[in-house]
Amino acid sequence: MAPQTIKTLLIILILFSSTVVGQEIKKKELDPVTKSALVPGWGQKSLNHTKRGRTFTYIESGLLVTILGTTTFSNIIKKNYIAFASEHAAVSSAGKDHKYWVDIGNFDTITDYNDEHLRNREIDDLYLEDKKWSWDWDTDANRDAFEKKRILSDQMKWAATFSAGAVVLNHMVSAIDAAYLKRVMKNKKLSVQPWYHSESGNMGYALTIHF
Repeated sequence: MAPQTIKTLLIILILFSSTVVGQEIKKKELDPVTKSALVPGWGQKSLNHTKRGRTFTYIESGLLVTILGTTTFSNIIKKNYIAFASEHAAVSSAGKDHKYWVDIGNFDTITDYNDEHLRNREIDDLYLEDKKWSWDWDTDANRDAFEKKRILSDQMKWAATFSAGAVVLNHMVSAIDAAYLKRVMKNKKLSVQPWYHSESGNMGYALTIHF
C-alpha cells in the first residue's frame, strides 16, 4: 500500500471524526453518532443495539488485521525480491523507486530496456548505463521469478489500500446508522392517534409525548 494513500485516507477519517466531536464538545456525554464516528459500533451499543454494534466492531477489527497483515507481507516480499535481484541481476538496490523494479522485471538487461525506449523515442525514460542503474539477469527463469514476487507484493499493497478505504467507510456508515437508530428511538416517544366523534362528526389527531 502506498504510504501517501494510507495517510490521505487516515486524514479524511481524522477530519471527519474531529468535525463530529467539535459539535459535541460542550456536552458531557458524547452523542451516539459521535461515538460511532470514532469507534464503529460504540454508538449502537449506547443505544442498546449491542448485536448491531458488535457487527461494526467485528468489521473494523477484521479490516485492521487485514491492513496489518497485507502491509507486513508486502514489505517482506519486497525485501525478498530486492535481494533476489541483487543476487541474480547484479542490481544496486540503493535509491531505486517502484518504476525501476517494474522495468527490470520486463527486460533482461539495461541495454535491452534503453534500446526499446530509443526505438519508441521515449528519451526521458532512459537509464544511464552505469553501475548504479545497470542490471543483467543471469537467466530468464530468475527474471520471471522476480517479476512474480514483485507483482505479489504490489497486490498486497493494493489490498491494504482498499482495506484502509473500507475502514474510513465503516466509520461513516456506523455513524449514519447510529443517527438512524437515534431518530427511530426519538420517534417512538412521539405517537399520533386519529380520533372520530360519532355524535358530532368531528375528527382529528391526538398527539402523545411519552416521557
